Amino acid sequence: MRRAAAVIAVGALFASGAAASGAEAPALKWTVAELSMVPRSDDTTAATWKVRLQADGAGTYSEGASADAKQMPLTVSAATLERLKQGEHAAKSGKCETKAKNVAKTGEKTIRYEAEEKTAECTFNYSDDVGLMGATATFLAIADTMQRGERLQHELRYDRLGLDAEMESLVDAQKSGSAIEIGNIASILQTLVSDDHVIDRVRRRAARLLQDTGLPVPAGYDPSER
Repeated sequence: MRRAAAVIAVGALFASGAAASGAEAPALKWTVAELSMVPRSDDTTAATWKVRLQADGAGTYSEGASADAKQMPLTVSAATLERLKQGEHAAKSGKCETKAKNVAKTGEKTIRYEAEEKTAECTFNYSDDVGLMGATATFLAIADTMQRGERLQHELRYDRLGLDAEMESLVDAQKSGSAIEIGNIASILQTLVSDDHVIDRVRRRAARLLQDTGLPVPAGYDPSER
């Protein structure tokens, strides 16, 4: 698994979105919003993935292109959902891809908004629509968090020496906003804090990350004392 390559993401929408030009789009009540990502054909390390969210913030992260792709539940905040609707105007217009030439290929992205009787969807590599790129960055940041959580799980089991660099990278990503909704990987962070076979620097970073995001730290471990 690997870190999502770009920061652009998510959409879920149930309110009106403004077009990049500033014009008001009609108010629409979306029940589902999703972004799927297919990596470049020459990128053999990245996986195809999808983030799919309902209007209440509940959803799934899935990885793999097959029908039996692995799915992990997730939830996002109202503030994140609000950012997701920024891609609505571009999706409804169907005009997502930039007309600029020689734009670097970062992977094929498809953003989709579903309502009871209609669907708005478009596929692009890069867009000139600021709102769409903002929504995409949010989706990518959610996916990045889920992928990091999976890597921490893997390293705890198979490569504990790799936990130090991975945790440092996660803290930096959370600070920069390229990893969000940390609550979705709280269980692995709490496991790291509770495991006295994990080096203290990793446990301390995990505990402080939990604290900083308002999540419970396992009893008996106080990162402020270290």
